[in-house]
Amino acid sequence: MFEIALYGGAFNPPHAGHAHVMIEASTQARRVLVAPSFRHPYGKRMVDYEVRLNWLESIVENLQPLCCAPVRASRVEQVVARGVEGPIYSYTLLAHLADSLALDGKQIALVVGQDVADRLPTFYRGQALLERFSILCMEEKLPVRSTVVRERMALGKPLPIHWMAPGMDPLNYDLYAAHGN
Repeated sequence: MFEIALYGGAFNPPHAGHAHVMIEASTQARRVLVAPSFRHPYGKRMVDYEVRLNWLESIVENLQPLCCAPVRASRVEQVVARGVEGPIYSYTLLAHLADSLALDGKQIALVVGQDVADRLPTFYRGQALLERFSILCMEEKLPVRSTVVRERMALGKPLPIHWMAPGMDPLNYDLYAAHGN
């Protein structure tokens, strides 16, 4: 069992697939931190950070009864960004957690899907990340992506209800219909 599972991402917007990963990660760690991107490494355009963080807080509140360990939305990227110029990388976040909590890196797991796991060696300090920290690769149970959610909303198409994350008001998704992809 890991001390911490760090689940980071744009969450632009969060959806039911993200919620499922949070629940599953809680079975393998003493606590799960869900960290929305503050400054994305690929310069991805995202809804305001505070909005995405609030969405995640609402989702976590709804999911917590289904989780085996505490799950919380975390401002760790925002905290790290205060001392770092440019994008915030996974390695930087994990190192911050390990150093500030005095944990061995292997006690901290980066939560990823198989698509990201395959690309980890190409990440900033990818080899060091793989050597110093643990990876918790989650199986995709619900084939939905934020990109597809944004595209559907921009086209005025309704979202299947099973794509929506618990705790997300359907009106939250309308933000993407109003502003596009």
